[in-house]
Amino acid sequence: MILQGKCALISGGSRGIGRAIAELYYKEGAELFIMSRHADQLKAAAAEIDCQHEGRVHALPCDVSCKESVDEAFAEIKAQGKSIDVLVNCAGVNLRGPLETMPLETWQKVLDINLTGTFLLTQNVFEMMKAKGGGKIVNIASLMSEIARPTISAYVASKGGVKMFTKAIAIEWAKYNIQANAIIPGYIETELNAPLIADEKFNQFIINRTPAGRWGKPEEIAATALFFASKGADFITGQVLAVDGGILSSL
Repeated sequence: MILQGKCALISGGSRGIGRAIAELYYKEGAELFIMSRHADQLKAAAAEIDCQHEGRVHALPCDVSCKESVDEAFAEIKAQGKSIDVLVNCAGVNLRGPLETMPLETWQKVLDINLTGTFLLTQNVFEMMKAKGGGKIVNIASLMSEIARPTISAYVASKGGVKMFTKAIAIEWAKYNIQANAIIPGYIETELNAPLIADEKFNQFIINRTPAGRWGKPEEIAATALFFASKGADFITGQVLAVDGGILSSL
């Protein structure tokens, strides 16, 4: 198994893309800490992912936008005698509104979760990875890391920041054998997107816009996250890979 003996931390790991990554990492032998703000949902997800009842999946409630909450989460990891080999930054939020009337609180919340949360988790794994002689960081970016759409200026700014932060990690920490890469998902079939898929007009718009002619699947993002976490990606760092059915290439 590709991740046998490795310990991975996945933020946003209770549902959607993060959940798919957690399930695949588990199948490939990793011990997991999955992180979310919603403790009950997180606990249920951990039990479902640990389908073999091996105790390899740990629910770790945490608000990634809050330094104190992140510090407490890492104190718990250390208290269990664990150390992180692979970090997946998947937690994210998108709050919409016209740029000219967007409240500062809305702007700040999106940046705090999407970008600052990524920074806080990344900074906290550094000493663990350095002590182990290396590690892997996988950031979930967005199509909005490359293009923009109206009413989501904070999200666009945050995901553009995630893209460039990935490159910053890569160049600063390469000397410690830490690789950092990012994934740009296209339009993916998740529970959050279920209402959009059910909207016949919007669904057809996405299918027409995507050269592959369909929505992507969470497990297709997970497969890429597994590759970036594997030994096969030891000489790959600072890269941003679109798993989007060809959307960005078609623009």
